[in-house]
Amino acid sequence: MAADRFYGFLAGEKSKVYTVSADGGTPREMMPEDSSNNTTLPGRPMEQNCLRRSPADPNAVIRVLDVGSHQISTLPDSKGFFSSRWSPDGRHLVAMSFTSRSLMLFDFATQKCEEIAKITMGFPNWSKSGDYVYFLHREDQPSVMRIRIRDRKIERVADLKNFRQTGFYTVGLAMAPDDSPLLLRDTGTQEIYSLDWQAP
Repeated sequence: MAADRFYGFLAGEKSKVYTVSADGGTPREMMPEDSSNNTTLPGRPMEQNCLRRSPADPNAVIRVLDVGSHQISTLPDSKGFFSSRWSPDGRHLVAMSFTSRSLMLFDFATQKCEEIAKITMGFPNWSKSGDYVYFLHREDQPSVMRIRIRDRKIERVADLKNFRQTGFYTVGLAMAPDDSPLLLRDTGTQEIYSLDWQAP
């Protein structure tokens, strides 16, 4: 049966990891015995999930939950990293440093990690092919950038200098199926639109 995983929280409570049937139903805690403050990010479907402590914790580590056995392991050399993302083929994982100024690449075959970029960044996203990791850069020239995994080449994809961003975490970045960057634009209170919509 297909299922989805997510994390949720109530005010004043720690976040918890849940799974729920794709057909609906009651969410079930994946780790009711785990008392640490974890959030979850997408893992390989129905196999593993990446778990981490809050990014405000410089002692954060990335942990891997085996969905089938409920066994949790810590990713080697992952202290101080967060915002982990699995590659589409499940062979690699990227994560940002606590300062959001470098990107780590972990190779599951060799069980080793290396720093592949030193640049301020946020919201890393793998391309559909797994050849690139896209991210937001905001420090000197706001833009969408990407790094090519093969040779670590970094290039600017879109200039956001005059683009007023917004999002749940102030800003945000996601990817469309064709690898086009998806952003939310803050239109403020000066641009008012009317939309008439009729259901088919």
